[in-house]
Amino acid sequence: MKQMNIDESLKVTVDFEDETLPETARELQPLVWKEQDRYYCLLGPDRDSGIFGTGESLEQAISSWNEQLVRHLRTAPEEDEVALYVKDMFNSSPDKVW
Repeated sequence: MKQMNIDESLKVTVDFEDETLPETARELQPLVWKEQDRYYCLLGPDRDSGIFGTGESLEQAISSWNEQLVRHLRTAPEEDEVALYVKDMFNSSPDKVW
């Protein structure tokens, strides 16, 4: 799966070991960046075909992203590259129940 590239100066460092983050975010480690007063969270090549969330805080953006992840998995066509990637990642974690 292709991941959108963002200028390094905009990227936000996220501690994906943080137990307060949703398990999906810890496992999939989406790209997070900040522009002006908003945080953005994305897994995929772009906002339209990827899983995208936004918010006024890092926590809101990741929460929004997590909601979109669930929605995306429910509605994505069978050949959707991002959904296939997510399912492959989930399936490669045999000890976890998604």
